[in-house]
Amino acid sequence: MLKLALQGLLIALYSVSSYALPKVDFKNSCVPLEQFSPSQKEVLLHAYLAGEAEGFGYTLAAIAWKESCAGVYKMNFQDPSAGNFHAYIPGVIKRYPELKQNGFTQNMVGAMLVDDDDFAAKIAITELKFWYKEHKGNWKNIIKSYNKGYTWQKSSQSNTQAEFYYTDIANKIKQLQGYFQTPQMQSIALNLSKKSKKNDQPFYALKEKPNKEDKKEIFSLPIYQRANEFAAPLIKKPTIFKEFDLIDID
Repeated sequence: MLKLALQGLLIALYSVSSYALPKVDFKNSCVPLEQFSPSQKEVLLHAYLAGEAEGFGYTLAAIAWKESCAGVYKMNFQDPSAGNFHAYIPGVIKRYPELKQNGFTQNMVGAMLVDDDDFAAKIAITELKFWYKEHKGNWKNIIKSYNKGYTWQKSSQSNTQAEFYYTDIANKIKQLQGYFQTPQMQSIALNLSKKSKKNDQPFYALKEKPNKEDKKEIFSLPIYQRANEFAAPLIKKPTIFKEFDLIDID
């Protein structure tokens, strides 16, 4: 009798759980900079430190804020793009002849962009450096192309969207230049700098160190694909946290 009662209860619970959707609390906005969590602040500073050596410190931090709300929203299935800087996944794959353009690779690269912030930063910096060369250092055009590639030069609608994107990034940089100077952010930055210096020993995924005879910089590639296997070399460099230099955004 007890067994039948329990079976009846399980059936009742299953029928309810089968048709009742779980409650989901969706958020589609980014809180103001002053309300950022400690993890968001660290994402901004990590982005600055990653880009600073290439001259893209504030730029990369502003893009992280713009694209993912400093690491809160790392996926956009519509593009598809992923990571703190929302790298366009098919575009990332195109840059690596070793990678096959298929669903499996897209899923794996998307997962890496989400899980590995250093990898995501490398991809974003590579993209910025590409557009730097294309536009001969014109910062405004670099930012517009980071958002729209070449299309803003061919379409008035894309150009309007790219202009809005550029203006937003420029405004975010202005805010960050003051925000990063606050004692709290300086303290976080100092701690991050110390951590980066402790973990500056490089290692390589496929070999202990690259051969001097290798002409191709195969070890600068963040990912390799061998059949369906991926390896991610971690090549860390010590970073010195310098004074923030103002960027001309006009």
